[in-house]
Amino acid sequence: MQQMQIETLLLEGCRRLAGKGFFNSPADSFSMRIPGKMEMILVSGQFDWLRIGIADLHTASLFSKEGLCGLHASIYRERADAGAVAISSPKGARLLARFGGLLPPLFDEQVRHIGSNASPLPDEESVRGNMVRKTFKRGTNAALLGERLLCLGMTCDRVLFNTELYEKCAQAYVIAKASGNQIGFIPVWVRLIANYRLLRDELHAAECYRNGCIPDSINTY
Repeated sequence: MQQMQIETLLLEGCRRLAGKGFFNSPADSFSMRIPGKMEMILVSGQFDWLRIGIADLHTASLFSKEGLCGLHASIYRERADAGAVAISSPKGARLLARFGGLLPPLFDEQVRHIGSNASPLPDEESVRGNMVRKTFKRGTNAALLGERLLCLGMTCDRVLFNTELYEKCAQAYVIAKASGNQIGFIPVWVRLIANYRLLRDELHAAECYRNGCIPDSINTY
């Protein structure tokens, strides 16, 4: 039953991101952890994400090492709280990459759910385990992967929310940066409190996955 639930959530998540224009390339991908197992369900290589079906999903080991599958697996190995990973191609992320690829702390929800800013990663063929560890070790949940967006989430709902939130923040930052005006950032004390709460939620999620269950979604600030 749990695997069928994960497959349903995964298909719905792919269609949601495709409907918003975030999934538009065979290079995009989406995966979910199978609680209590060292396995994930992964989908990638789609030309028409809106027409994705159950036959497009496949189960893979979290010990995979090569290519795209290896990148998803390495994130789950490093982050026991991560229940889903999405690599997408939204417009704001592509524009942000041309402005250096680093998104500063601009909004409350951003620092609460996405976490600390992360340096951009190269394309997935060049990413190594130490890069994944360094990028996501402080509970960070998003980073650019070349000109695409790599997002983590404790649940499927959370990775969808994080992807959409990052895209909104990226678009706002690019517009503000292009205007040449001064940009205000979230104060350090607010970021520290938000990061503490995020890490607390992630510890709870990691415990849930170790116990073989999917954690409840975190919807409030």
